[in-house]
Amino acid sequence: MVYFAFHKNVTRAVSDAAELGRNDYAPLIEVGLFLACGLLALGLLQSLSRLKLFTRNLPSVGELGTREFAAQAAGILLLAGIGAHFGNYFMSGMAKVTLDGGPLSWILENPTSSIMLAGYGLGAAPLGFSESLLAHAYEAVRAVQIPMNVVILAAQLLCFLAFLRRRWLIGLTAFFDIMHTGIFLLSGALFLHWIILNSLIVAALTRMKESSFSTTAIVTGIVVTIFGDAVFYNARLGWYDSRQIRQAHFEALTKEGDWVRVAPSFFRDASYLLYARHFGYQEYRRESGHVPTSAWGQIGIRKVQPKSSEIASSNYKIMKLTNECAYPVEQPITPPDYDAARPASFILGQHNRAVNLASSAVAVGYNFYPHHHYSMPFLHRAFEALEPGDIVAYRYLVDTVCLDVADGKVVRRVMTQTLGPSIDVRQ
Repeated sequence: MVYFAFHKNVTRAVSDAAELGRNDYAPLIEVGLFLACGLLALGLLQSLSRLKLFTRNLPSVGELGTREFAAQAAGILLLAGIGAHFGNYFMSGMAKVTLDGGPLSWILENPTSSIMLAGYGLGAAPLGFSESLLAHAYEAVRAVQIPMNVVILAAQLLCFLAFLRRRWLIGLTAFFDIMHTGIFLLSGALFLHWIILNSLIVAALTRMKESSFSTTAIVTGIVVTIFGDAVFYNARLGWYDSRQIRQAHFEALTKEGDWVRVAPSFFRDASYLLYARHFGYQEYRRESGHVPTSAWGQIGIRKVQPKSSEIASSNYKIMKLTNECAYPVEQPITPPDYDAARPASFILGQHNRAVNLASSAVAVGYNFYPHHHYSMPFLHRAFEALEPGDIVAYRYLVDTVCLDVADGKVVRRVMTQTLGPSIDVRQ
């Protein structure tokens, strides 16, 4: 777990990214380390008691050595760890009700179903093998969008109540796993580490009895869920969604002269950057000609520089405009803030690594890496058919697109584009 965190930070430094998202892995690492250190501390305490090194400030030797004490202490430790994890859901609920459109704006007005279109546009949606199936699924989810939002928000904000009953805790944890699985199937965003942790929690709780947890343990779980954000890293997954989206990607030029869209999974450990950061284009630092969203259409997930006009003075107003694809963009964009050197240095390093890996004795494909957002191979068939040696150059594009569904198909209309220069990778 420590290595994984180290690996992520090395990736961030090598790729020259100002930040690399922690939400997909940090909760598992912190909770795991907390429980491991807690068990070590408990074992050490019991060992010291037997050696009688400290007797004045500790319970009696007999009390510390009993199975009852160990069970009670382990119960407190376990529920504290679950509370630290549930804090991610609770704080995500709080992030949704504190959006600038008001506490009910996310429930009643947020186009949550738009992440399905965004995932398809990014080439990450598992349902993308059938465009008509994805289109019908999108229409179905949009029809139940408000009640779905109510259920999700209620589960997040009231998750601390689950500690009152072991069965409630098992049921809600399983519900969160179902929710994550559904998000992956509909959009392609895979919270693998969260799913693993939730599964481990359910497995542990099913082997315990209702009487295993003392009142102290239950109160500890509730308190850590609500206030653990002061100590633990908690993801705050609360934003507005949009179907007018700024998306970016690389294209590869083949020897035959064809430009082919590069699958983000090609970048292995740095693939997350292609969904969350935009190399060379500094739209997070100054006013941009593009719509101020992430690649997934998220509005308000981080500070951006929207247009200086009153029409887009808040995230809520941006959401209302982008939901109708009415946010004003420039045609064409000639921004002074585009730095072609940044994507060039990144893609050169990634291409050279791909060439070296392809020629190694044991070549492991990039699709085997545990990506947070997998590039579905059937949505990148042209690129999947290429070998690194077939590529002679790359270029980087930033698009503002309007996504919609019509006649059983996903419609992707490019509203404006920033096209980077060709980056030659021939030796």
